[in-house]
Amino acid sequence: MQDADIEISGIKLHYLDWNPVSSKSVVLIHGLTANSHEFVKLGDHLSHEGFHVIAPDLRGRGMSSKPAHGYGIAFHAADLISLFDSLGLDKVSIVGHSLGGLIGLYMAALFPERVRKFIMVDVGVRLPSDTLGAISASLNRLGQEFPSLDAYLELCKRMPYFTWNNFWEGFYRYDADVRADGTVISRVPKSAIQEENATNATVNAELILPLVKAPTLILRATEGMLGPDKGLLLPREEASRLAGLIKNSQIKEIPKTNHYTIIISEDFEREVSSFVQDS
Repeated sequence: MQDADIEISGIKLHYLDWNPVSSKSVVLIHGLTANSHEFVKLGDHLSHEGFHVIAPDLRGRGMSSKPAHGYGIAFHAADLISLFDSLGLDKVSIVGHSLGGLIGLYMAALFPERVRKFIMVDVGVRLPSDTLGAISASLNRLGQEFPSLDAYLELCKRMPYFTWNNFWEGFYRYDADVRADGTVISRVPKSAIQEENATNATVNAELILPLVKAPTLILRATEGMLGPDKGLLLPREEASRLAGLIKNSQIKEIPKTNHYTIIISEDFEREVSSFVQDS
């Protein structure tokens, strides 16, 4: 795994790059307040399977530029198409988690010639009414100032979504912006997410579902974040509805996972790897 930067669309886009000599490329698109490091495990797995893997920090996240304005699905899609052009990637498979799934959906519909296969991970088009409550702990860290890195990590350890381990520590260390005086804030500006949510609320994703032509795998976490059947970002009914509207699609459930832990599940890795292999 290597870190790389590229100048596109007037901004710097940072990304992780595995096995660039391979001609089979998979692009991993992270969630709303996440970063490229949510895919460290999957990137390692796919690269060992012979794939060229790229995981970008979306604009406003990680080590990518954070412009004052310009957030939303269409902006991210344009950044990623420019990234593909710059790297000479004509056609890729896309794995998108949460917001990344909606970005991937947009790209598969509007740029069908660039998407070989598409995996939409635990997100629907009709989000349940308790979605913001389900991800509130992740959102609440944004904009807060912490006296030290240890204090920031201590807050992250208390998030109710997962059991703390080396993966999550690495993920949140990467998210921490440690200033010269030792204070820490998340690398994700709160204002960027506010603009993102407002902009994306104007996108009618229903219209683009029938335009997706790439073979599509819809992956669903089975456990809610507010209870066994509450705080699901992709309820079973919504997954079935999406599969009915996206031609050449199928659904797989990843057992014993929630919206966050699905990305480090070995079952998840196997399903992704199997699907992106040439048929």
